Amino acid sequence: MSPDPSPPPSSSASSSDLDYDEEHYYTKGILHSGDGEELPIQGFSSDGYSTILFWSLVVVSLGSFYLIYVFLTVYTPRIAALLRYRTVPLEEAQFVLVENERTGTCSLCEVQVVLLKDTHSYGGTTSHEDGEMKKKKDPEKEETESKFSAFTRTSSRMISGFFTPDSQAGTEYSVLLSDSPHIKYIEYGHTRYIYSRPFNSFYFLSGLDGDNPMKRPRITLNGLNSDDVSKLHEIYGRNELKIKPDSYLKVFVDNILDVFYLFQVLTFIIWCIAGYYYYALGIVIFSAAFIAAAVIRIKQYSDRMLAELDFEVPVTVIRDGYDYEVSHHELVPGDIVVINKSSKYLTFDGVLLTGHIYLDIASLKGVTIPAIKRAEEGTAIADRITKLSHDSDSSLFSGSRVVGGYWEEGKDVLALVVNTGFLTEKGRVFHKAGMPETYEYSIDQDGFTYFQFLIVIGAISFTVAMVLFKFSANYLSDDFYALIQALRLVTLSIPPSLPLGLTMAYIWSSRRLEREDIGCRNYRRIYVGGKISCVVFDKTGTLTVNSTETIGYVPVEGTEAVSPSGKESVENRTAKFGPLTGCQNGPIQDENILYLMATCHDLRFNETSGEDEDEEQEHSPDRVMFKVTGWKVNRNPQNSHTRLEPPPDHQPPGGGRVYADVISLLPFTSEIKYMAVIVKIHHEGVNGDGVSGHEVYSGVTRCYVKGEPTTILTFCQPDSVPPDTLDQIEMYTRQGFIVVCLAYKDVNESRDDFRSQDFPKYDLTFLGLLIFGDRLVEGAKDVISNLQHRKFQTLMCTGDSIHTAVHVAREAGILPPKGSFKPADKVIKITAYLDRFGALQIEAKDYDTDAPYEPESAWGDSWSPPHFVTDGTSWEVLDNAGGSHLDRIIIAGKVFARMTPRQKKNLVELKRKVGFETCMVGDGSNDNEALQEADVGISLNNRESGLAASFQGKDITAVPRLLNEGRTSLLQLLTIFMFTGCHTVIGMFGETYLYSMLLELSEIDWIYIDLFLVMSIDLMLGYTESRDTIKTSRRTETFWNALRVSSNAVFVLVCIAFQIGVIVYIHLQAWYRPAHTNHSHLTEASYESTYIFAMLIFQLTFPAIIYTMEHDPIYKNIPLLVIFGVLYTINTYIVVYPAEIVVELFELMISPSVVFRITILLILVVNLIVNILMELGFIAFKRQSSGKGGH
Repeated sequence: MSPDPSPPPSSSASSSDLDYDEEHYYTKGILHSGDGEELPIQGFSSDGYSTILFWSLVVVSLGSFYLIYVFLTVYTPRIAALLRYRTVPLEEAQFVLVENERTGTCSLCEVQVVLLKDTHSYGGTTSHEDGEMKKKKDPEKEETESKFSAFTRTSSRMISGFFTPDSQAGTEYSVLLSDSPHIKYIEYGHTRYIYSRPFNSFYFLSGLDGDNPMKRPRITLNGLNSDDVSKLHEIYGRNELKIKPDSYLKVFVDNILDVFYLFQVLTFIIWCIAGYYYYALGIVIFSAAFIAAAVIRIKQYSDRMLAELDFEVPVTVIRDGYDYEVSHHELVPGDIVVINKSSKYLTFDGVLLTGHIYLDIASLKGVTIPAIKRAEEGTAIADRITKLSHDSDSSLFSGSRVVGGYWEEGKDVLALVVNTGFLTEKGRVFHKAGMPETYEYSIDQDGFTYFQFLIVIGAISFTVAMVLFKFSANYLSDDFYALIQALRLVTLSIPPSLPLGLTMAYIWSSRRLEREDIGCRNYRRIYVGGKISCVVFDKTGTLTVNSTETIGYVPVEGTEAVSPSGKESVENRTAKFGPLTGCQNGPIQDENILYLMATCHDLRFNETSGEDEDEEQEHSPDRVMFKVTGWKVNRNPQNSHTRLEPPPDHQPPGGGRVYADVISLLPFTSEIKYMAVIVKIHHEGVNGDGVSGHEVYSGVTRCYVKGEPTTILTFCQPDSVPPDTLDQIEMYTRQGFIVVCLAYKDVNESRDDFRSQDFPKYDLTFLGLLIFGDRLVEGAKDVISNLQHRKFQTLMCTGDSIHTAVHVAREAGILPPKGSFKPADKVIKITAYLDRFGALQIEAKDYDTDAPYEPESAWGDSWSPPHFVTDGTSWEVLDNAGGSHLDRIIIAGKVFARMTPRQKKNLVELKRKVGFETCMVGDGSNDNEALQEADVGISLNNRESGLAASFQGKDITAVPRLLNEGRTSLLQLLTIFMFTGCHTVIGMFGETYLYSMLLELSEIDWIYIDLFLVMSIDLMLGYTESRDTIKTSRRTETFWNALRVSSNAVFVLVCIAFQIGVIVYIHLQAWYRPAHTNHSHLTEASYESTYIFAMLIFQLTFPAIIYTMEHDPIYKNIPLLVIFGVLYTINTYIVVYPAEIVVELFELMISPSVVFRITILLILVVNLIVNILMELGFIAFKRQSSGKGGH
């Protein structure tokens, strides 16, 4: 039985609200989610009777009942559960139905039972011999172990005495796991919930940082013991963010199944009852083939993308007092992890216990500068866990990359694992991405309205047919036969080619996207890209590269400074700044700045090659700073000091050699805000007589310091700091650059305090400023320019600072350049806050001059509003206040800085609400919520955000390519709808007219029309390549457009008029003889049915020609052009001179007059010309109305 936890105080549930059976066990209960929600649940289970009944209904209905059941499992799981299972007490339930009233969704979750093993998790028992740990392996298990599952001992060193836990941690987290032999749980939203029998509820299973229904493990200085690890593995599962691949059935339901396919089930049944088995079989074969192709294609891509998310990282973990190297999948809450020089990627949320490290958190926070994390050794572990957040210095989060650290000999950097898997912050984001909210596609709404329209047309035809069959002179005596024939007319309203044509259009679009290196997880989002009017860009990794760049340095001139070579001095005069000097323009001329950049860092080096081991970690400013110097590392042969020296081409002219030995290093921390190194710089020069092999040594020992400006300036001698230093720093900061101050002083090695932390805090000489900045990704400016030229609104939403964001936005072209005097080019910074009375206050200032603007005048007029920039704090105030100010920011805001993931999502949501179809482009896990909320989400990093986005691109150039394809796909879908609507009405009129004379087209006629002619066209209408340029941004295409409906109506009326004309023409022929009919059944062979068929096989192709003229003329679609050639050849053969076997197969009555047959072809040519002329008139009227010549 599961452990009986004491639930949180909020977990009370009134028994009056719960159902129970005759034994008074509850069948309903509460699921207590991690965010405080209480969701109603109900237990279900299967039995023999319900199973037999269910499958009997499936067999009797020829599988259609199962299809309906599958549809219900997606849209109404409660009804689906009642159809297949019976309600039972939660304690006995095999399935639990979870209802989320907030989202309006239900989920049916399977109950899992886990037996807690008592065996050793290492595969055997352990024994200690001579301080070494020996592992006794199970030979049978050894064969199946993965490369990491066996806990390989990497060190026999015990950590006893090395790490001492504080006393509070001992009392707070020292309770052993429950001894219960098994637990019950369900997985809802990738999160486990444990069943509690006393409270008849399921409780959220948290890690170490929340109210947990399970008792916590003992955490000691030696790490977890093996028994606890074994139980925790069973309870928490693997530490992985693995989304279960959708089954083929779910892929079909989510991506393919719609009302059009459901209607085909009705069509199949009616045509089978009518005795048209070949037609019904054809529907099944064609539908199954194309559905299978689409489903397999979607699933293969989805599985491939999910596989990219699955990776394995080796982790060093302390268990039973020893170090083991394991896969990160094996981590459990309570583990103690060793973060060493080989650590690259954090796969857990936790707290730092000892030491400090540098983390790249760009994918989590959207900033390029690494975060410094340090152990708060004076704070109880329990308190560190409680305040687990990005603002805490000791908190670590999954998804961070280790880019540096401070590892002392004999000391490890240790971290406590608090959360794993989907309990981590990144896991919660992945959970939301894996469970997208319901999205209503506008084209689906149009499609459903179109479906209703066709059904209405079918219902009208049905009514007319029944009236003809019962109340006219040409009545049918068999009522059931009359009903089936009238219903068959209804099925013609939605031909089987329509859903298959839509499916194939999606497939063609996805193939074109694949050629552009754009992946697609949801076919139905492709055409939404054709309606986009606003594109929101993330900054880091999207518009800019994932690293800072060393822009250059600003040296101080005029201060007394002795070069390390001791050969020159500068006359003491008033300190002033020199020009900004780029680091890419050759060797750095200022020697002190060069030596500082080469030595004052905390990088890891390969002792053999001298190369930076963090080469792939592009976020570290230290790395990019060191890289521009060109220096390499060597080991000092006389001692253990790190020796750095420049490449040969950077050595002093005239011979000699320079190198530097790092004596000691004081790493940067968030407390002291600076880094310092003690360096001995050597110059080896050729002696005066120039004799080879005789060298003169000279050198100087110096302390180089770099850090946060306000901190470094307080350490410097006042006369070495230029008077305008703060102005210079402000100038570069407002341009979006990162400014680091540089300083130095000479070191007297005879002093005892030169290695102390306080030594760099006084008597420093200010050297200048080091400037870092972001670099735009290749093609970013062109993409932004392309979108703006076509009237798309572009804006930036980032977690970085507002100064950096504005600078990048100006570089990319989202904001106008600085210095523009046009009123519409003004950049206005909006600051919103609540005064002490709680009233909303808004400050509007010119971003460049800080000149105040009145808030109302700052909004400008609706035609040319200024460009607003704001930050997350002000956004939160405006969002809570609402009103017109918020609307104006939403409409005219261009840069949103310091935005949290939730605020990004909120911005996208509000943009959509005010009428912007929005595309979100991002690359980090902090963009996931916004990517999911947007009409179209484009991820540029599959591992971090690919799951949340509908599309995955390689770089920013994917944006215009996707929008181009979306536009093409949208127009193609509308063409398919118009093609289907026109040929449906034309075909139904012809068949209804034949019904009025007790005539009909044969089964082979309809097979040729629906399953060969119309389907071949439908399947290839989406093949046309997308255009290279986007004509305009605003997409209002819909089938229900007055001009488009008028065009369709005129087309149909013209075709019907020609049909009527041909019937009249037939009746005027001397050879015409009426068909022999009777009142028991319809007659198939007649002159009327033959030439109605002849008219239809040509007229039904005309919409494909007419409705591709404006955008994608048919001659651009080569396969479709070939199909038309084949169809027109076959059709002409059937009409003019068919063979006897063809006449018998199609049950035709051919006119004896060849002239008449050729005349029919000429009438059809005239029919086509008239339709083309009418459509050209509509196109001209549309262009004149819009005042454009394009689309």
